[in-house]
Amino acid sequence: MCVFMLKWFALIIIVRASEDLYMMGLFPVEGGAWRGGHAMLTSAEIAIEHVNLRDDILPGYKLNLVWNDTLCNPGRGIKAMYDSLYTPPTKIILMGAACSPVSEATAQASHLWNLVQFSYVSLSPALSDKARFPRFFRTTAPDVVVNPARIDIFKQFGWTKISTIHQSFELFAAVTDNLNILLKEANVTVVRSEIFTDNPSLQVKNLKINDARIIVGGFYVDKARQIFCEAFKIGLYGPKFLWILVGWYDDNWWMTPDPNIDCTPAQLAEAIEGYIAVDHIYLNPKDSPSVSGIKPSEFLDIFNNRTNNEDLFGKKLSPLAYDTVWTISLGLNKTLTELMNNGSLKSLKNFTYTDDDFGNAILQNMKSVNFQGIKGPIFFDENHDAVSLLQIIRIQGGQKVTIGIYNPTLTTAVKIEWLPNTPVVWADGKPPKDSTNIQFQTVVLSFSIYVTFCCMSLIGICLAIMFLVFNIVLRDVRVVKMSSPRLNNFILAGCIMIYITVFLENISVNHDSAICQAKGFLLTIGFSLSFGALFAKTWRVHVIFTNATKQKKIVKDSQLILMVLCLMTVNAIVLIVWMLLDPMTIVTYDMPPEIIESDDYELRKDYQICKSEKEMYFTGTLFGIQGIMMLLGAFLAWETRKVKIEALNDSKLIGVCIYNVVVLSILGVTVSLALENNIDLRYALDSGVIILATTVTQCLIFIPKIVAYRQYKIHPETEPNTKMAMATTMDKSAPSVSPPSSNQVIALEKQLKEVNATLREVQEENTLLKESYTRLQQSANEEKTVQNKTELNDVKSEPNAKDITVSIIESES
Repeated sequence: MCVFMLKWFALIIIVRASEDLYMMGLFPVEGGAWRGGHAMLTSAEIAIEHVNLRDDILPGYKLNLVWNDTLCNPGRGIKAMYDSLYTPPTKIILMGAACSPVSEATAQASHLWNLVQFSYVSLSPALSDKARFPRFFRTTAPDVVVNPARIDIFKQFGWTKISTIHQSFELFAAVTDNLNILLKEANVTVVRSEIFTDNPSLQVKNLKINDARIIVGGFYVDKARQIFCEAFKIGLYGPKFLWILVGWYDDNWWMTPDPNIDCTPAQLAEAIEGYIAVDHIYLNPKDSPSVSGIKPSEFLDIFNNRTNNEDLFGKKLSPLAYDTVWTISLGLNKTLTELMNNGSLKSLKNFTYTDDDFGNAILQNMKSVNFQGIKGPIFFDENHDAVSLLQIIRIQGGQKVTIGIYNPTLTTAVKIEWLPNTPVVWADGKPPKDSTNIQFQTVVLSFSIYVTFCCMSLIGICLAIMFLVFNIVLRDVRVVKMSSPRLNNFILAGCIMIYITVFLENISVNHDSAICQAKGFLLTIGFSLSFGALFAKTWRVHVIFTNATKQKKIVKDSQLILMVLCLMTVNAIVLIVWMLLDPMTIVTYDMPPEIIESDDYELRKDYQICKSEKEMYFTGTLFGIQGIMMLLGAFLAWETRKVKIEALNDSKLIGVCIYNVVVLSILGVTVSLALENNIDLRYALDSGVIILATTVTQCLIFIPKIVAYRQYKIHPETEPNTKMAMATTMDKSAPSVSPPSSNQVIALEKQLKEVNATLREVQEENTLLKESYTRLQQSANEEKTVQNKTELNDVKSEPNAKDITVSIIESES
């Protein structure tokens, strides 16, 4: 009992002695990324004064603060701590630092001196690692606690595409890494993640290039000014963009002059308009009294009076320093009470850097501190981090307004209580989109255009069938028979195949390369049949006409058909080899995007076409074959151009057909290549060329025959062989001969009709015509000069019209 009384007596003596207790303080007063040390120091001094005025808090002790300027530099902070440790008096608590890199550097060492370290504003999530920082506390929560609130903001406004940019400090990197984990869990896509060390210009441009719309930033305020200056320059701001930043910047931070940027405060104000920040609550919104007995509003009055209403950097965070001093005081007071209750002779003055028990006692008492501070309730979780509500702030009209409170204890899906008095005001009346609304579309052929040209092609097919019926039904009529009806059938069959290619076009999203291959087959084979047969007919006329002997030369249809089939076979072989070695595949090409700025809408189209790797070589081979055929046809047409037997000779028509096909083909291929990505126009042009060229060709060949047949039906005396008998020379400059009398011609006409059933009768008629023609030539020769005789001899060496007529008829028989 006596011993106990002695201890109390000694304690009373100590209390009355008013011993000094010293705290080590680390504040970033000058320079650095964050220089709010002056405001923090002022707030701490106010709190120390209030603590020392209380008799129930640390009775018999006077709290003092010995501080050093860290410049927000880890190296400077370490040096300041070591200098203070080895400079009397002994410090019982370390208060600081502000900047997270300095706190990390010092907190890894301070516990070796049994010091409990209290930070008033360090936010790095890494500081929650008690293995690295076992005696570190802070009166504000780490910045990772804002990430769940950010996720709820994304949910609230339906944003699923987010971009990030942060400074290369662990403070911001750890927050961003944690946010990425939460974004993945919430099925939110990270469009772009940028990291910068010094100059953020390139990273900001990358955000713009990648269409970042909702951007989460983590950086110190000096870099914030650089970033928004660059954003202003490239247009990464406005109603289509939303920045979400840290919340501990000072009010009007963008108005602070900064020699490192070339933007005015007005330009920065325009760029930052509308940004959202999730921040800790620094002043109790209920304005209820704190443990010190003063209200938050009263604290602000005291602070402003102390600083002459100067707008100090970091002023908004100053309540945290005030609460930190009170947290330290209450923790030390609990330790003092514990020492007294345990009957220990030790006092707070007896603390030493080597006393582990004393250090652990202070540590345990700090964990249990729980009181009402200026910012609200103060207590700590298992990581020694203060637990508190969060506020959601937005710049609206150039002013910071609190638009919501995040309460993690709520059970709703979104734990944000939006404040009705300060609603969110969007520039366009609606939240920005998280990205340009991109629509992907595969362009296919317009069904209406497809149907239109298919109908036109169908008309062409019907026309070809009509010609085919005419050719088959009237194949024994002389005007048809003399034009080689069998070959005419090949021409029409080829035309029908070419018409069918108009129908072979992919009109659905799922293209089929087989359609492309079938179209190439039909187009090539159809062309081979049509023009091959046409040129074969001309070749027969050429062979008969250029026969220098007096004997008749007969070229049968079977020979000509074989020629056409050989040409078709060559083309078919090329096509088959192409299909086997390098088949067509569907290739997708992107078209230039269509952007509608007013609707923030982008349409990205693509189209599909058939391609093969060696397409150029195979198409070149096919074009070469058809080109040679057309050149040969042009040559034959030229050689037989003066044969006046219209029922036999199509040379003039062939010339027109070749001109028609070549011109239209060149026009079609050229324009089609230029319009490759315009599916509708390219198909319309290709189909139009095919239909026009094919229709013109078959009409040029068959309409004259129909007209001749109609004339024959009306005037039988005008049957073509009359004209053939009159056209006996190729050269217009050749001397004219006296034609037979009309009575003779009529007699010959009647004789031909009588003996038309048999070839023998035709041959006999041919002999009569030869004799008559010989007499006419002898009569004409008597009236001609010597020069005319020479020319006449040349003409006599050629086969006459009747010879050709007979040869053709024999070929058809």
